Amino acid sequence: LACALMVRGNVQVSDLRRNIERLKPSLQFVSWNQEGWKTSLCSVPPVGHSHSLLALANNTCVKPTFMELRERFMRLYKKKAHLHHYLQIEGMEESCFMEALSSLSGLIEEYNQLDATKSMPVEDFPRLSVA
Repeated sequence: LACALMVRGNVQVSDLRRNIERLKPSLQFVSWNQEGWKTSLCSVPPVGHSHSLLALANNTCVKPTFMELRERFMRLYKKKAHLHHYLQIEGMEESCFMEALSSLSGLIEEYNQLDATKSMPVEDFPRLSVA
């Protein structure tokens, strides 16, 4: 979905841009955010190192983990396994489990929708021109 690169140390902007261009073909961004890169540079290196890079990325690869979690939950919930332990806690009701399942299913559906946009054609929006 998006990626942020935070660089500290003696690194040139041209080096950073060249490496981003090298990475782009191997990464699949959603069609509506092909330029989903944010970069920051700080010339002060971290203590004890000449440079460092922190990469933060938001993507949909966590979806299979959520799907597996939902499947495991459903297997246990159908058997009412361990449910009595949670229901002994004040304020915890059986409806809380269904609400959590609904939230997780909604999240999975949102990731499915985002994955579906990968194959959509990219609209080429005009760039703003500075007068």
